[in-house]
Amino acid sequence: MAIQKICLGVEINQDGLKIALVEPERKNIIKVDAIPASGDSMNDASIYSSVMTSWTHNNSLPEIKAVAVAFPVQSGVMRLVDIPKEAAEQPFDYVEWEFASAINSNVKDYKLDAAYYPNSKKPQRAIVTALRKEIVNSFCSKAVESSGFRPNCLIADICALLNLLECTDGLGDHPQCVLKVDQKFAVAFWGNETGPLAIRLFPKEFIAPNIIIDSLDKGFKEFSKAKRKVKFCGELSTDAKYTKDLIDIAMNPKQAIEIEVWKSLSKFSMAKDVDSLKLSKCLGAIGATLNCM
Repeated sequence: MAIQKICLGVEINQDGLKIALVEPERKNIIKVDAIPASGDSMNDASIYSSVMTSWTHNNSLPEIKAVAVAFPVQSGVMRLVDIPKEAAEQPFDYVEWEFASAINSNVKDYKLDAAYYPNSKKPQRAIVTALRKEIVNSFCSKAVESSGFRPNCLIADICALLNLLECTDGLGDHPQCVLKVDQKFAVAFWGNETGPLAIRLFPKEFIAPNIIIDSLDKGFKEFSKAKRKVKFCGELSTDAKYTKDLIDIAMNPKQAIEIEVWKSLSKFSMAKDVDSLKLSKCLGAIGATLNCM
């Protein structure tokens, strides 16, 4: 029997790490966990290394073949770019030019990555993510490498969740919506088979349920073919009061939005000891591992 590749997915935010051990080719989840951290591990890779080293010492783990790190969209810059037909043969040149034209700083300070939709051969749209080079370099440093947790890939949390949505539910013509709410930030996005269509970002001051639902309602009005149904994940998806308030407001006849906590993955199997209560917190980490296939 062929040895399966086990990947470590880590989603980073300001308060801690979400961790997933996954066999992505077999769609098998071995372990998930959520670990608080004192300090901003996104901007200090030594905190990331320290937390991961401590976690692995406290857990009996199989051999890990690859590491994928998902970073929160608010830690970088993200743009949705429509690619004209005349630029389709060299799409990265176009998205780099578009990005440089759109931001109010030097593009040379950033490391850019682009995911093309519906595919890289005939790109119509790109989701362009950028991190400052000092952040990327810190995660690729010798210190992080010596800890054994140097990322094989860095991916934005939105891209990781879109990959996971496609892998589990499939993406058709009708837009689907995902809402991720953490303690200090929230993001909602709509996507279909052609890729991400719209993104809404919510700083900490604007993550109250009524504000989120009002924004979702406006978003659904832009996508008349979309079912008014939202997959809800992130740290606050396990907060009973917040989730109840969100669902109650969404059920108002004026909005009539169905909020569903995203706590099952139809095409994935899970080890018996996986803590399913943490699953909706760790979906970004699980989705990141799909880039390791």
